[in-house]
Amino acid sequence: MNSTVYDAFRCLNLLATANRPKGIREMGRELELDSAKVTRLMQTLLALDMVQRDARRKYSLGIGIHRLSAQAIHNSAFYNAVMDLLEESGNHAISIVIGALSGKNVVYLIHTRGGESIARAIGNYQSFPVHDSVIGIKLLSAMSDEEIIAQIGINDYQLLRQDIDEARRHQVFAKDFGPGDYRLACNIPGMQAAIALSNINSERMDTASLRLYLTAAARKISGESLPVLS
Repeated sequence: MNSTVYDAFRCLNLLATANRPKGIREMGRELELDSAKVTRLMQTLLALDMVQRDARRKYSLGIGIHRLSAQAIHNSAFYNAVMDLLEESGNHAISIVIGALSGKNVVYLIHTRGGESIARAIGNYQSFPVHDSVIGIKLLSAMSDEEIIAQIGINDYQLLRQDIDEARRHQVFAKDFGPGDYRLACNIPGMQAAIALSNINSERMDTASLRLYLTAAARKISGESLPVLS
């Protein structure tokens, strides 16, 4: 592994998840990197427009990252498939969510809400604790116990173990988070991401049909077939 490239991406990830600009020393402390190395990395990223520096010599993401993001989304088979899916499904009370793991959290790449436009669903990069998300639990279930412990720690693994075992047994994992908030999640084949439906009233809705819809949506996004499980 090229450590310079790795650390540059760590710096970009830190700035991407921060809610304010950060200085060299602060970044060094948080990433456990020498300030001199962070300075060199920032100089390179600054030259590439990947970061920008304000008058206080603090850094935030630059226009280069946003340009790269726009080009990636425009040319992404994943996002094109998702857009088709959202346009076909229309706006409903049920939310459609697609997310990926980031440490102990799940980052939502797509998150529709009833009545809101498709445009607002794209790039909805909110982050939620893995134990609060059926997507997080379903993604963890595809990993070995050792990998899960390395990802979230032994204590959180023990707390989630029953849910993880349940998610391993079924193609679509279901969990009740309270009245009117029954949730379903399915892994997207070939991707380290999962798709979920939330805000389901399990007493009034045909959950069997929703499960079929979810697996079909995962197939469409991935372009692959799913194994049939119970």
